[in-house]
Amino acid sequence: MEAGGLSGSPKVDYYPRVSSDVAFPGPLTRHGAIMTARMKIHKNDGKIVLSQKTRLWFRAAVCVWASVVLTTPFWIYWVLFNSQTTRFTCDRGDGVCAVDGRTQGVPRLDDLARAEMDHNWNRRDGVNWGINLVTRDGKKYRIEQQRAIKDSVVADYRAAVKAINAYLHDPAQQKLEVSYTYWAALSEKLQSIFYLFFGVGTLLVGWNLWRRRVYIFEPGKITVVVRHPFDRETKEYATDRITAIAERQFMNRRFVDLKLDDMSVVRVVEAWREEAPFTDQVAKELAGILGRPVETAPG
Repeated sequence: MEAGGLSGSPKVDYYPRVSSDVAFPGPLTRHGAIMTARMKIHKNDGKIVLSQKTRLWFRAAVCVWASVVLTTPFWIYWVLFNSQTTRFTCDRGDGVCAVDGRTQGVPRLDDLARAEMDHNWNRRDGVNWGINLVTRDGKKYRIEQQRAIKDSVVADYRAAVKAINAYLHDPAQQKLEVSYTYWAALSEKLQSIFYLFFGVGTLLVGWNLWRRRVYIFEPGKITVVVRHPFDRETKEYATDRITAIAERQFMNRRFVDLKLDDMSVVRVVEAWREEAPFTDQVAKELAGILGRPVETAPG
């Protein structure tokens, strides 16, 4: 039930019922939030335009993530269908060892003590294996390009370690050339497919949150425009169902609502309690444009 409000203005309910058939895409907040920028107000040609959009940092983050997602299928193709072979060579003549022809980061032959399998565990891959060269002073140098998870790949790595150690203990063997090939395990393939679906899903969420909402108030109608990166939705509502512009306060927030003839409301603006002059001004200007009275609730 309504009762008399302050200064002779009608009082509105503290808990109004939200309209189910006139659906605005949420109220605009004056100062925005983490992902939404500050609300803007434009007045021209007898219209009032309220707008709010997603912040620049969020839009930039979505663009960066979109570029990552677009490259994911190429990475998945490599994981599913390609292998990676590493070639390790040593020559006693010049005392140089190389990985795929590169000597940078590879110890000289005279500094090598042994080769060994290196195992590790992480939450994503579980147990995984690599190949380390161990120098005489105990330093370790990785010579694999991909950690092995698949059993056949681990066996190939072990065979390479055995061949390297045999060469190091046989001074009569002048040269060494050993190769070991990485193939993705089934778990890695399933993970890559999961990452693709996860990336697409989060990108769709980001696109949905990337929006610009525009409310255009003019005599006789209200136009609502919601713009997404690849979509634009426009709806028009006649003002004949609007009975009043309701301004109210609940706890530390103030609201400007459109009150409809069925006693439901459509929330338009939300602000902090201290911003009463702002919500008062918005309510009065909307009332002037739409030709409806302002109803207030006590603060």
